[in-house]
Amino acid sequence: MQVRAKNRLLMSKSEVAARRNSASAASESWVWVIPLKAGTFIVRAFEVPRELLADDNDIYDGNMSIVYDEVVPSIDDVDESVRRAGINPEDLDAPWKCDFPL
Repeated sequence: MQVRAKNRLLMSKSEVAARRNSASAASESWVWVIPLKAGTFIVRAFEVPRELLADDNDIYDGNMSIVYDEVVPSIDDVDESVRRAGINPEDLDAPWKCDFPL
Protein backbone atom coordinates (compact mmCIF):
# COMPACT_ATOMS: atom_id res chain seq x y z
CA MET A 1 0.00 0.00 0.00
CA GLN A 2 1.14 3.54 -0.61
CA VAL A 3 2.72 5.44 2.27
CA ARG A 4 -0.03 8.09 2.28
CA ALA A 5 -2.73 5.40 2.62
CA LYS A 6 -0.82 3.70 5.43
CA ASN A 7 -0.38 7.06 7.17
CA ARG A 8 -4.13 7.77 6.94
CA LEU A 9 -4.87 4.42 8.56
CA LEU A 10 -2.22 4.63 11.29
CA MET A 11 -1.67 8.32 12.05
CA SER A 12 -5.06 9.93 11.53
CA LYS A 13 -7.11 6.73 12.01
CA SER A 14 -8.94 7.63 8.78
CA GLU A 15 -10.45 5.28 6.24
CA VAL A 16 -9.08 4.51 2.80
CA ALA A 17 -10.91 3.14 -0.23
CA ALA A 18 -10.57 2.19 -3.88
CA ARG A 19 -12.89 1.19 -6.71
CA ARG A 20 -13.06 -2.44 -7.71
CA ASN A 21 -14.65 -4.31 -10.59
CA SER A 22 -18.29 -5.03 -9.89
CA ALA A 23 -19.87 -8.42 -10.49
CA SER A 24 -22.76 -6.71 -12.27
CA ALA A 25 -22.95 -3.99 -14.92
CA ALA A 26 -25.85 -2.55 -12.92
CA SER A 27 -23.71 -1.72 -9.87
CA GLU A 28 -20.54 0.01 -8.74
CA SER A 29 -18.12 -1.50 -6.24
CA TRP A 30 -15.48 -0.33 -3.76
CA VAL A 31 -13.08 -1.73 -1.20
CA TRP A 32 -13.10 0.14 2.10
CA VAL A 33 -10.49 -0.19 4.85
CA ILE A 34 -11.62 1.01 8.27
CA PRO A 35 -9.23 1.33 11.23
CA LEU A 36 -10.71 0.29 14.57
CA LYS A 37 -9.75 1.59 18.01
CA ALA A 38 -8.46 -1.84 19.00
CA GLY A 39 -5.70 -1.53 16.38
CA THR A 40 -7.40 -3.94 14.00
CA PHE A 41 -8.86 -3.12 10.56
CA ILE A 42 -12.01 -4.00 8.67
CA VAL A 43 -11.53 -4.70 4.98
CA ARG A 44 -14.89 -4.62 3.23
CA ALA A 45 -15.89 -4.84 -0.43
CA PHE A 46 -19.39 -3.80 -1.33
CA GLU A 47 -21.58 -3.09 -4.34
CA VAL A 48 -24.23 -0.42 -4.78
CA PRO A 49 -26.84 -0.33 -7.58
CA ARG A 50 -25.99 2.43 -10.07
CA GLU A 51 -29.56 3.73 -9.96
CA LEU A 52 -29.11 4.63 -6.28
CA LEU A 53 -25.88 6.46 -7.05
CA ALA A 54 -27.41 8.29 -10.01
CA ASP A 55 -30.29 9.59 -7.91
CA ASP A 56 -27.89 10.76 -5.18
CA ASN A 57 -29.58 8.59 -2.54
CA ASP A 58 -28.09 7.94 0.87
CA ILE A 59 -26.10 4.71 0.89
CA TYR A 60 -26.24 2.51 4.00
CA ASP A 61 -25.90 -1.18 4.89
CA GLY A 62 -29.48 -1.89 3.81
CA ASN A 63 -28.99 -0.90 0.18
CA MET A 64 -25.48 -2.16 -0.43
CA SER A 65 -24.37 -5.72 -1.02
CA ILE A 66 -21.35 -6.65 1.04
CA VAL A 67 -19.32 -9.11 -1.01
CA TYR A 68 -16.24 -9.36 1.20
CA ASP A 69 -15.82 -8.57 4.89
CA GLU A 70 -12.81 -9.40 7.05
CA VAL A 71 -11.30 -8.09 10.27
CA VAL A 72 -7.51 -8.19 10.10
CA PRO A 73 -5.33 -8.00 13.20
CA SER A 74 -2.65 -5.57 11.99
CA ILE A 75 -1.60 -3.17 9.25
CA ASP A 76 0.73 -5.89 7.96
CA ASP A 77 -2.30 -8.01 7.06
CA VAL A 78 -4.25 -5.33 5.20
CA ASP A 79 -2.54 -5.70 1.81
CA GLU A 80 -3.27 -9.41 1.51
CA SER A 81 -6.87 -8.94 2.61
CA VAL A 82 -7.34 -6.13 0.08
CA ARG A 83 -6.01 -8.42 -2.65
CA ARG A 84 -8.53 -11.07 -1.62
CA ALA A 85 -11.23 -8.37 -1.85
CA GLY A 86 -10.26 -7.80 -5.46
CA ILE A 87 -7.95 -4.79 -5.75
CA ASN A 88 -4.30 -3.84 -5.76
CA PRO A 89 -3.34 -2.32 -2.37
CA GLU A 90 -1.50 0.45 -4.23
CA ASP A 91 -4.91 1.74 -5.37
CA LEU A 92 -6.03 2.61 -1.82
CA ASP A 93 -6.33 6.32 -1.15
CA ALA A 94 -8.54 8.90 0.52
CA PRO A 95 -12.20 8.03 -0.12
CA TRP A 96 -13.01 11.22 -2.06
CA LYS A 97 -10.37 10.32 -4.67
CA CYS A 98 -12.44 7.32 -5.88
CA ASP A 99 -15.98 8.75 -5.67
CA PHE A 100 -16.64 6.72 -2.54
CA PRO A 101 -20.38 7.00 -1.83
CA LEU A 102 -20.45 6.92 1.98
